This record gives sequence, structure tokens and C-alpha cells, in this order.
Amino acid sequence: MLVTLLPILITNFLTWHSYQEVMRNLVVERNSNLAKEIASDINWMVIEKIRAFKIIGESQDIQSMDPARQAIVLKKIAQEYPDVQLAVISDAGGRQIARWDGKPADAGINYTDRKYYQQVIETGKTVISDVLIAKSTNKLGIVIATPIKGAKQELLGLLIINLELDKLIRHLGETKIGDTGYAYVVNSEGKIIIHPDSGLVVNGMDVSQLVPVKAATSGQTGWTEYEYNGQRRLAGFSCVPSTEWGVIAQQPLDEAMRPVTEVKKSGLLITVGAAIIAMCIGLIIAGALSRPIIDISQAANALARGELQGEIKVRAQDEIGQLAANFNNMVTQLVKRDEAIRESEGKYHSLVDNLSVGIYRATESLTDCFIQANPAMARIFQYNSVDEFLKVPLCLLFQNRADFKKLIGEIKQNGYVKNKEILIYRMDESVAWCSFTVTAQYTEQGSICWLDGVVEDISERKQGEELLRRAHDELESQVTERTRELVRLNEALKQTSLLDGLTGIANRRYFDEFFEREWQQAQTEKRPIAMIMLDVDFFKSYNDTYGHLAGDKCLQLIADVLKNVEKDVARLAARYGGEEFAIILPNTDWKQAASHGEKIRTQVENLGILHDQSAISPVVTVSLGVACMIPKKEAQGNELIIAADKALYMAKQAGRNCMQIAGI
Repeated sequence: MLVTLLPILITNFLTWHSYQEVMRNLVVERNSNLAKEIASDINWMVIEKIRAFKIIGESQDIQSMDPARQAIVLKKIAQEYPDVQLAVISDAGGRQIARWDGKPADAGINYTDRKYYQQVIETGKTVISDVLIAKSTNKLGIVIATPIKGAKQELLGLLIINLELDKLIRHLGETKIGDTGYAYVVNSEGKIIIHPDSGLVVNGMDVSQLVPVKAATSGQTGWTEYEYNGQRRLAGFSCVPSTEWGVIAQQPLDEAMRPVTEVKKSGLLITVGAAIIAMCIGLIIAGALSRPIIDISQAANALARGELQGEIKVRAQDEIGQLAANFNNMVTQLVKRDEAIRESEGKYHSLVDNLSVGIYRATESLTDCFIQANPAMARIFQYNSVDEFLKVPLCLLFQNRADFKKLIGEIKQNGYVKNKEILIYRMDESVAWCSFTVTAQYTEQGSICWLDGVVEDISERKQGEELLRRAHDELESQVTERTRELVRLNEALKQTSLLDGLTGIANRRYFDEFFEREWQQAQTEKRPIAMIMLDVDFFKSYNDTYGHLAGDKCLQLIADVLKNVEKDVARLAARYGGEEFAIILPNTDWKQAASHGEKIRTQVENLGILHDQSAISPVVTVSLGVACMIPKKEAQGNELIIAADKALYMAKQAGRNCMQIAGI
């Protein structure tokens, strides 16, 4: 039972422990990455909108403070950005002077009591509000308020844009982590502003005391295990820098560890089953082995009491059965003790001949044959008869002559050897393991007269030991292979976390890591680094017309174009977000970057992906922005990204399906 259960228990313990650690690390990394991705998406959305609205706020039409001109721009904003709920302009006194929907400005509306209005007046900068309900649509949204300044930087009014959050709320609601896990967003004060349960959002539930909320709202990113409402949870958290919101992605610990629990249950069932089977087999074998031994023991006790009439029933023909038969024979001899004296030599030979072990007498000479041997010796060495066996010298039975000399040397030194295991030759030249017990008989002068020995064939026991050793080696090999497999899976998971699941190219996380390394390298070596930002033209209308599956296929085909360019010239092509892609070109000047950008634009257009709703082309096209610079020591990496993004915006303004180069 121990031999059966101990390897199973050790294997189960190692498997459970390793599996539990791997599962916990996977859940922690998944929740942390999910929180970071959601926070990054929100931050990217807000920053992009702020950048775009700030550029619009600096346009001549807006700064003219002419309501008619401003209304045209506001209408274009609503058309360009589907998530805009309302777009208005107020003067410096907070009065509404222009609207996006073509209606006359409502003179009765004044924004001076709005918190975001007051913050813009105080700071003179763009302000983002907390989540609020738009009165015109009764939907959740945020307000981005941008100051409109004159030539002397005096405040002329405010550009006020309300962005709908339904898409983000639906995205969080659809984000399932296991069966009951979910993600939610809190503001800088720790109140829930986006949650799958809309009731918590409306009530503005305060969760500022929760450990992950405290960490996220303080600007941290990571994970934690905490208890809430009597339940342990694994939570990843991250901060949205542009709004100081916090994103938390969490899952109950018992649910996350459920696969480990199932493995433990299965392992215990297997172990218990093995124990029961081993016990049953052990009891059966023990009973079969002990029954004839008990019979022999009882018969021996009876013999000790002088009862010579009893006879043991021979149950089998194995060694124990042979022992029982020999015991019965011994009793018979005792009964006939008077005749045994006269027939002692014959009885002695009968006893020796019936033993399963070989008995012999021989000299220490290399050439002399055996003096005496029993039939078991002939059987062990596979000779046809004892007479044939007696013609063979003892030394010829040893596979290695050195083993024979070593055996004789030990006998001369100690007078005997006991249970010496030696490899011998049989008559058919096959080999077998035998155990030799030899005692030297001496003459009166002290020299060896002859050697009396007992030989037992232990080949089966040796084979059993070899099988056990091989089983042990195989178990160790399986454990080693399982360890290698776990390491390979960890590496595969790590590699998967760096790729975009839809397009198969680098994701935003890998892009950020790679760009930071290349930027620092370019600063150190004072060499140029270029970036291409590209966006699919009218991709929303493409999705609306052909469906999201076709949209996904379109993005995959464009990613394949970038992969080919990446093989030729680039170090990294990544999905930057949504339908936007970015390419990092280390050690590349603006001419080379422009050439690569035009090549990408042409290849995408040549894909011939049908786009009936495009305003510029019957097929899918892309707009590109190119930026290049040799980073100065004090320069920041986002300067290159911002420049490329501005160039992309210029390309869109220039009619799309074209490329613009940033002037840095």
C-alpha cells in the first residue's frame, strides 16, 4: 500500500501546489491587465477628445464668436464623433450663444453654476467633469469644457461638449470575469460612476474605503486580495491619469481557484480508490500467503507437544507448498526414527534433492570439477542431469573470471561468504543472477579441503528490482516533463499577453514598452526615430454597413499589410486602439518614413476591400500621419506620438486617403 500510495500522494501534492500557484498568477495577471487595458482605453479616449476639441477651439470659426459660423463647426463635431450628446458654446458670462442641432441658442441657459465652468474660469485650461446625466438625452456622460481665447489670451467663451458613455458602460457590463466577476469605474472621490449595476451608478455608491479603490484613486496600478461582504476577492486596479478615475477588475477567490479544487477532489478520489484496491489486493495476497504458514506453525506446535500423527495439507506446489511437503516428510522420518538411522544417508540425499536451492561441494581449483551437487544445481544452470553438471569446473559458471577469484579471496580471508550476488552462465550461455553462500572446510593443517555452498536463483527478484527502478525513473521523467510543460505554457501565456487578440500584431502594452526602449536608445545614440500613425477612413460607417465581423476581417487584412512592412523595414507594428495603428521606425529619417507610409497607404488601397459608404473611395482607405525626430536629452517620448497624431489629423482634414508629415 505504501509503495502504491506514496508516489501518488507526492505527485498530487506537487501538482496541486504548482497548479494553484499558476492559476493564482494567471488570475492576478488577467485582472491586472484587464484593469490597465480599460483604464488605458478610457484615458486614450479622453486624451484624444481633449486634443481634438482643443484644436477645434483654436480654429478661426470658433474664435470669431460668430454664432452662425460656430454652429456649423458644432454640427460637424456631432457628425464626426457619434458619442457627442450635445455641443454648445457659451460666452464668457456663461450664456449659451450657439448649438450643434441647428436650433437657436437658449438664452435662458446659463452655465456659471456648473462646476466645470467655474474650473475653466479659475484655471484657464480644459476641464473634464464627473459623470452626469445629460438633460437633453437623459443619458450618462461627461463634459469636456475647453476655453476659447482671443489673440491676447483673453477668455472669449467656452466650447462645451457632452460625451455619451453608453458604449463604455455596455463594454464594462459585457466584460465578464469568470461567472460572477466584473469591472467597474470610480471617480477620484471613490464613488461608483460606471458599473454593470446601473443602480449603484445612479445612487453614486461610495466605495472609497475598499483597498483596490484607495490604490487606484491614488494613482497606483497593480493587484490585491481583499475581503468584502464576507468574500475574498482577487482584484486588479489601475488609474486613469487624464481623469484621476480608478478602474477595478475583480473576481471571487473561491471561483478563481475552482479548477484547483476540482483537481484536488479528483486526486483524492483516485488516491482513495488506489488505497482501497491496494488494501484488497494486499489482504488477498496476505491471506493466501499466511494460510499455509499458519498450518505449518500449528503442525510445528503439535510436533513440539509430541503429537506425531498430524499431517499438513499441501495447498500449492510453490516454495511454501514444498516446505509443507518437507515438513510432512520430516514428521514421517521422526515416526520412523529407528529406520532413519539406517537410512540416514538416503534420506539426506532425498531432502537435498528436493530442495529448490542448489547445494554443492567443490574445490577452489580452476580445473577441478564439482565433487557433489543436488538436482536443483543442475536445474538452475539448465543442465539435463546432475551427472552432466558434475563434469563442469566451478570457475566456468562465472561470467567474469575475476568474480570467481574475488569470491575465493573472500573465502580465504573470512572462511565464508554469505548471500554473494554474482552473474553466472547457464548451459545455453544465457546469464542469470545467483546468490552464493559458501563455507570453507579445512584440513588439520589449516588448508582448504573443499567448499560447501548453497546457490539460489534470484533472477526474478533482480528483474523485479529493475522494473521498480525503471518505474521510479519513468515517474521522475514524467514529473520533469510536466515541469517543462508548465514552463512552456507560462512562456506562451507571456507571449500571448503582448499580442493583440484580433489582429495578431503587437498590442498597446507591447507598443508602449517597445517605444520606451527605442526612444531611450535613440536619445543615447543621437539617431533619428520615426513613427507612422494611421486610421481607417470612415470605419464606423463600414461597421454599420457590413457588420462587426466584416470590420474585424478588415482590420486583420490591414494588420497583414503592416506585418509585411514590419518584416522589411520596421521594428514594430501595433494596434494602437480601435481602428488606429502605429508603426515604430528606429534609425529612420523622415524621407524613409514617408516612403514606407506611402507604401502602406497604397497596399491597403490595393486590397480592394469594398466600402460603398466611403465618401472618398469605393474601397477601404487609410489616412496616415508621419513624424520623425532625433530626440534631445530633455525631450519626452510623447512629443513624437503627439506630432504623428497631429499629422494624422491633418491628413483627415486634407480629405483622407493621404499622408501628412509633421513639422517638428
